[in-house]
Amino acid sequence: MTRALSAGACLWALMLGGAGETQAQVADLDVRTTVFTEPSPDSEMTVLNPSIRLSVTPWDALSVHAGYEADIVSGASEPTKSGGISPDIVSHASVTDVRHVASGGITLRRKETTLSVSYGYGTESDYRSQSISVSGATEFLKRNTRLELSYSRGFDQVCNINYAASLSPTLRPRLDSSTGCFTSADDRQTDDVDLDSFQGAWTQTWTPVLATQLVLTGGLQHGFLGNPYRAVVIGPGGQLAQEHHPENRARGAAALRMRYYIKGMDTAVGLGVRGYSDTWDVLSQTYELEAERYLLKWLRLLVRGRYYRQSGALFWSDDYTGGEPKSGPRGQYWTGDRELSPLSSYLLGGRVLMNFHGRPGDRVIGMFLDLDASFGLDVIKTNLDEFTWAGGEVNDTFATVASVGLGASF
Repeated sequence: MTRALSAGACLWALMLGGAGETQAQVADLDVRTTVFTEPSPDSEMTVLNPSIRLSVTPWDALSVHAGYEADIVSGASEPTKSGGISPDIVSHASVTDVRHVASGGITLRRKETTLSVSYGYGTESDYRSQSISVSGATEFLKRNTRLELSYSRGFDQVCNINYAASLSPTLRPRLDSSTGCFTSADDRQTDDVDLDSFQGAWTQTWTPVLATQLVLTGGLQHGFLGNPYRAVVIGPGGQLAQEHHPENRARGAAALRMRYYIKGMDTAVGLGVRGYSDTWDVLSQTYELEAERYLLKWLRLLVRGRYYRQSGALFWSDDYTGGEPKSGPRGQYWTGDRELSPLSSYLLGGRVLMNFHGRPGDRVIGMFLDLDASFGLDVIKTNLDEFTWAGGEVNDTFATVASVGLGASF
């Protein structure tokens, strides 16, 4: 029975991503780095994402945290989207930018209830973001049930080319660079993007070896929701116009996850399914399978796979100059964003995790109460059903994501 209870506690911690009963400590430090690589002969892209987070817990009832992360982007992208009717219009532009995000917040605890408030500020050459998040959670029924609600409000700003509000979208040029953004330059303007995000989660331990989690999410977006740098060919003569999206978007999703601990194999198996829908008529389904096994007391191995499938947006077309029904205009909007086209993707990956636990008077390497390290690698293959480069095959549909992390409790 003791082994079963231990398995249940482990399963609960895995389901919550490490959340659980906390004890007062001096500090927790977490350092992570992720490298996204999209190799391509024409539009190679690399994104380096280092992050650091420090959490101080002077008492069980209070934690204060602060963090910093950056997105360092380098590579090439396609500033002009055209279909097969305009085969000569294929271009690639260099992309180099750095995004900085600083965040901080507090968490209050009282018995089985927690309340968290956080703030984040991000800046890059052509985009600024601010967000305020609040969340609350409670546990009951001998801590086998956990309910959580959260809300986030974002106040973002995006740089755009300065044009008169009365100018027809078909005549608006794309933004050519970030030079002059967020200044008094006459040829630049700032557009607002308002974001509201909602989430509710129910995590339940049914038996010492079985746990489930139901997550409902919703979001509202309002403002400039396109890419100011992207132009789309909208006329058979090669007429270009800046990408034009609706100013409002509502989205919702439901996800159900299950974890089952196989005692004889000392392995936890996870299954997940997620459905998504929004007012742009994008529908998607995600299916996940993973297994995590203890190889040694301090060493775990996780392997996972994911399949994703989505439909295209209501106004999606690969060539807005063609004829209905497959190609041609879709009302008053046009896009060059492949993420709004019909597509599917496959992910295969794994992660190695090492955990070392100490105690006061017997610390890990004489310094840490806890020390953990992780190494991960995912490979992603995307299949684009309709999206092309001027009618030609897209060659940047394979990507890798490598990660390394180090965490310590003092």
